[in-house]
Amino acid sequence: MSSIFCVNCGNKQSVDDRFCAKCGAAFTRKNINESVQVQPRVFSQEKHPLLKVSFLGVYLEGRTYLNLLYLILLLPLGIFFFTYAVTCFSTFAGLIPIFVGLILLYFFLLSLPYLMYAQTWLSDIFVGVKSTPRKISFPKDGTTLEKASSSLKNKSIYSSFFYMLIIAMPLGIITFTITVTLISTTLGLMFSWVNLIVEYAIQGQVFSEAWYHVLPGGFWIFLYVVTPIFGFLLLTLSLHITNRMAVYHSKIIQKIVS
Repeated sequence: MSSIFCVNCGNKQSVDDRFCAKCGAAFTRKNINESVQVQPRVFSQEKHPLLKVSFLGVYLEGRTYLNLLYLILLLPLGIFFFTYAVTCFSTFAGLIPIFVGLILLYFFLLSLPYLMYAQTWLSDIFVGVKSTPRKISFPKDGTTLEKASSSLKNKSIYSSFFYMLIIAMPLGIITFTITVTLISTTLGLMFSWVNLIVEYAIQGQVFSEAWYHVLPGGFWIFLYVVTPIFGFLLLTLSLHITNRMAVYHSKIIQKIVS
């Protein structure tokens, strides 16, 4: 029987495998001329459901609001990753001359892919994009030094380190800033009419401020009617934007850890 490979990541598979051990793809099989064809159905390769919803249907998707929380959490998580990577690496690298630093640096590098589980867990729970981090393998044969050296060949160690050191915090700041700016601005436009209620409660009338008299009263009435509608449309567009930001960020994480 010919060899079987996952068409998603190229990893060699066993006939009895139901999922790819490397990328987690689920398999469907068809027997054709006594050979087995493997076709994975990978959620990440399909178009994410949130990218296919209608313009107003975004409000009915529960993950829309989970995505907002996900984008906000990227900032503190990015700060933690950056602080952990810089502090541990610089400290342990400085201790290498007394040998204990080499041991601590080794365990620090091994910890990086496991810390990324927190990121993949958030992507799975909040966004719905499942990632399967590449596990670190420890050979059974060889000396302790050979086993340690082999375990460090895992590419996810260095891709995780690069993400934590270079990408995590800047991307967290960008996504947090865009998300908060879009939502706060659009909500401010939607509820601009509250200003009139406050003014009436204090002054006993509306449009009493001097700057209102620069333009006709009809203009301000029209503006206060149109602004909430414009704010609602802009909020809907903003939710579509944040959904895409969350999905694309999760797919970046998926590529880094796989």
